[in-house]
Amino acid sequence: MTGSQANTALRPWYREPWPWIIIGLLSATVIASLITLWIALANPDHRVIDEDEYDRVRSELRAQDQGEEDASGNGDG
Repeated sequence: MTGSQANTALRPWYREPWPWIIIGLLSATVIASLITLWIALANPDHRVIDEDEYDRVRSELRAQDQGEEDASGNGDG
């Protein structure tokens, strides 16, 4: 074993680049997820329609479904 190989084997972990690269990638992921969470909480989705309009559309769909059932039921007889 030469002198340079002995120094490489005895280097502490914080002198190696790979732990810092891994720590950096993990830290970047945590920071990016926190930024994404902040954006999501700061800009909530708004309702497309309000409750009254939803009830109106739902009742129209029910009436349309009942009309189709009546039309198919009356034609058989």
